[in-house]
Amino acid sequence: MKQPDQQLFDEIYKRISSLGYDVYLALPDMSAKYPFCVMGDTHLMPSPTKSGLIGLVSTRVHIWDDINNRRRLSDMIYKIQNESSKINRIENRSWSMGLSSNSQIIKDNSTEETLFHAVIDMEFKFVDRKS
Repeated sequence: MKQPDQQLFDEIYKRISSLGYDVYLALPDMSAKYPFCVMGDTHLMPSPTKSGLIGLVSTRVHIWDDINNRRRLSDMIYKIQNESSKINRIENRSWSMGLSSNSQIIKDNSTEETLFHAVIDMEFKFVDRKS
């Protein structure tokens, strides 16, 4: 069985792709079309028990879009958070998205054109379950 952070990472990647969005493991080259998503860092905080692991996994998703499409970006945030909140079981683990999950939209001037950059921070609780 995969580590909890990898399991969640893979599931969120799959769900973002199923929404029809381009999603990358690292920043794509300059030819990538906006909007696009980049999977960010994960943080695993496990606690061993007699019957398996319990704990938290936090993960981050980045989205970039051009400056004229804030509404589209905001809609993407909602759809990604909503789809991610539906994660409740992966293999033999139960999952629940925490209420501390959040997002922000900032202006990004790291390229020749100003962009919007969204950051979605999500936290999930997990519990190993017997088959």
